[in-house]
Amino acid sequence: MSMFVTQLKREFWENRGGFVWAPSAVAIAFTSIFLLGLLVAQSHIADAQIMGVKLSQLRIKMPDTVLPEILNGFQIFHSVIGLIMQMVLGIVLFFYFIGSLFDERKDRSVLFWKSMPVSDRDTVLSKIVAAMLVAPLIALAVTIVFNLLLVLLLGAFLSLNGINAWKLLLWQAAPLKVWLTLLAGVPVNAIWALPSIGWLMLVSSWARGKPFLWAVLAPLVCGVMLTVFDAMSSLSIPDTWYWKEVFWRGLASVSPWSFDVAGGFRFGINIDHRTQAFQLISLQSLLAVLTSVKTWIGAVAGVAMIAGAIHLRRTRELTD
Repeated sequence: MSMFVTQLKREFWENRGGFVWAPSAVAIAFTSIFLLGLLVAQSHIADAQIMGVKLSQLRIKMPDTVLPEILNGFQIFHSVIGLIMQMVLGIVLFFYFIGSLFDERKDRSVLFWKSMPVSDRDTVLSKIVAAMLVAPLIALAVTIVFNLLLVLLLGAFLSLNGINAWKLLLWQAAPLKVWLTLLAGVPVNAIWALPSIGWLMLVSSWARGKPFLWAVLAPLVCGVMLTVFDAMSSLSIPDTWYWKEVFWRGLASVSPWSFDVAGGFRFGINIDHRTQAFQLISLQSLLAVLTSVKTWIGAVAGVAMIAGAIHLRRTRELTD
């Protein structure tokens, strides 16, 4: 166990740029933009609005019909912040897995690590745990700090304009629900992402060069050929199924909260004043994933490809 923990620390220190600094940089950038927006709104305070409601109206009286929309808007606000950080994490994880077993062969460090009393299985598993447990927890911590910063800035802005933001808006928006749902989603995302993890690590352990091209172009060319054959022949080739269940899930399911089963969340949802917060991040989405058959079929395929990646790490020669 101590050796496995040591390997997790190794993964963290070698990839802290992606695990820590990438989400932190995005949080800082969005916080700066948000602060700039508040400063602009303060300079035009007569026309400033919160969720379509003029501040002048909030100062005088909170209409009963407006409050639910504002509270829902704030819940969406917290959910969108969480999803932004999850999308950044998805990009980081995609490139992490592509290079996870290729880079150590490229820089010859695999020769040193193989001289240590650590099995290939434990090495591969430590990379998966680092990416699907350590990195998401770090991203969640950054999300909480990011969220609190925005809430404090917004609270200060409202307070400067004579509105008790804590009592009326911020506490009732309950960002804690979003954070707990994101935390509950960490193991579910890991299960959903197994096909993508397996495919990317298999290519990373096999390719002698250009693992990105092999990982993306090979299934892309296969999908194009299926589509062409389907269009030019009378055969009923399930190319749509291939693009959704093989190509997309094999490459993009490593992105947290990218699942799309019945009732689940999907990126690209239209957000307007009628959108409910539970449509963005919810326990219902996680339950829909866990009760879907295709989740577990994909998980079995992912585990098989991870086993293949372990075998290739044991036998594959160095890169070109």
